[in-house]
Amino acid sequence: MSVDPDVVIDILTGPGDRFECFFWTYGISVRVYKKNLRPVVIVDGTFLKGRDHVVGVDHQFILLSDRHKSIIQGVPKILPNAVHMYCSYHMSGKFGHKKIKFLVQESAKTLNQQEFWGNMLGIWVLSSKAHEKLMDVGPLEKWASAFQEKSRYGIVTTNHVESWNKMIIGERMMPVTTIVSMIRDNVIRHYRDYRNDSLKFNSPVTTWCQEQIVHNAAVARKCTLERASVGIWSVKGLKRSCVVDLNKRTCTCKWFQTMGIPCEHAMAAIKEVGFDPYKFVEVYYLKETYIETYREEWTPTRGKEEWPTDRQRRRILPPLKTSKAGRPKTARKRGKAEGVPVQSRRCSMCRVRGHNKSTCLECVDDYQLFSHTLFGEGPPLSPVPATI
Repeated sequence: MSVDPDVVIDILTGPGDRFECFFWTYGISVRVYKKNLRPVVIVDGTFLKGRDHVVGVDHQFILLSDRHKSIIQGVPKILPNAVHMYCSYHMSGKFGHKKIKFLVQESAKTLNQQEFWGNMLGIWVLSSKAHEKLMDVGPLEKWASAFQEKSRYGIVTTNHVESWNKMIIGERMMPVTTIVSMIRDNVIRHYRDYRNDSLKFNSPVTTWCQEQIVHNAAVARKCTLERASVGIWSVKGLKRSCVVDLNKRTCTCKWFQTMGIPCEHAMAAIKEVGFDPYKFVEVYYLKETYIETYREEWTPTRGKEEWPTDRQRRRILPPLKTSKAGRPKTARKRGKAEGVPVQSRRCSMCRVRGHNKSTCLECVDDYQLFSHTLFGEGPPLSPVPATI
C-alpha cells in the first residue's frame, strides 16, 4: 500500500483471530482493467467478497464461472449488474459420452440459433436424459452464446484461470507472506515481457487479432456480394448468406459484433469499398491499447527490515496445523470435469468404459434408432419465427 494507494486487501480470520484467507488485488491491475480490457471477469471457485473493488458496483460486465452453488447464489447479491454466464467446459464435464461433451461445447460456442437447436437435437438422439438435464440448467442465455444478452467476446470457458493457476504453481506451497511476495514478482515479470512483446508488433493490432483478420480476408475472396444501400451489403458466403451493416458494424452471423473484429462477410464488403479493415476493429485489440495496458511501471516494495514500526498492528495468529495421513500432496487435485481419467464401469456388450449395456449406443439397431420406447416422444421444438 505504501507504493500503490489503489491496492485492495482484506484478511479474513476465524475463531481466535487465526488466519484463514487473504484477498488482494493490485492497483495497476484495477486501473488497467477499467480502462483497456474487455468487460469479462472469470471466477473459478474463489471467494467473491471484494470484487466490487475491482469492477465497481455499477459496472456492467460478463462474469464467467462454473455452476458452483456459492457462486450462483452470491453473484446476484454482491454484483447485481453482472451478466452471469456458465463455463461450457464444466457443463460438458457432467457427461461421460464424448459425443455429448463435444455437442455441449459446440452448442455453447455457436452464435447461430439454428445450429444451436441442431446440436441439441443431436444430444437428444444420443441421450434424452442429457438433453433434459441441459434444458433444466436455466435460461439459455446463461450458457449459450446464440442467446447471450451481452457479448463475451468468444470466451466460453474458464481456461484463463487454469493458466493463472499453472503460472503460480511454484509459489503455492510457500508460507503466506512468501506467496504474496513471489506472486507479485511473477506478475511484474509478465508485465515486463508483455511490454517488450508489444514493441514487436508489425501491424496496428495484436498478433491474435491480425491472424483473425488475415484468415477472414482469405475466406472473403470466395464470397459474392450485392450492395443494398449505403453501408448495407448482402453477402453470400461458403456456409450462409448474411446481411452486413458497416455503419452499425454488425452482421447477421453475429461474429462481427460479438468478437469486435470484421467477420468474413464484413471483410468482403470492406474490401469492395476499399476501406481499412483495422478501422472496424474494437479498441481492445489495437496495438496502442496493448502498449498502454503494460506501460505503467511497477514500484518495488521495501524489505521487511524497512517496514514502519510506529503503525498500528493487528495481531493475527497462524492457522492450526493439521496433518493428513500419507505423503503431502504438491499438486492440486483435479476433478473429472478437467479431463482427468477416472475409474468407470465397463459395458458388457461393447467392452468400452463409461457406460453400461442399457445405455450402449453401439448396440442399437438402425430400425430402433428413433423408437419412442427408447428415446421418448422427442425434444421440445425450437421456436418458429413469425416471419421468414
